[in-house]
Amino acid sequence: MPKSLWAHEPILTPERKLWRAVLEQACLDSELPPSLDGSLSDDCAQARRYLRAESRFEQANLELVCDFADVPADRVVLWSRKRYPLAA
Repeated sequence: MPKSLWAHEPILTPERKLWRAVLEQACLDSELPPSLDGSLSDDCAQARRYLRAESRFEQANLELVCDFADVPADRVVLWSRKRYPLAA
C-alpha cells in the first residue's frame, strides 16, 4: 500500500543526527557511575540538570537542541525528571 503524500515521516539529515548525538551524549553523561564516596561527578550532575531543564537557560538550550534534533523537549524533560528526581 503506498504511503500518503501527507504522512509525516522524519527525515534524518546529517544535521539532525548530530543534534540527536548531542542529546545521546547528555543521556550517557547522566548515567555515569558515582565516585567511590557516593557523589556524582560534575559531568553527571550537569547533564542531569540540563536534561531536567532546571533553569531558564538550560530549558532554552534544551528546547533548541530538541528542536534541531526533531525530538519533543517536553518528553525529554518529563522522562528526566522521573528518572532523576531532585533530592529533597
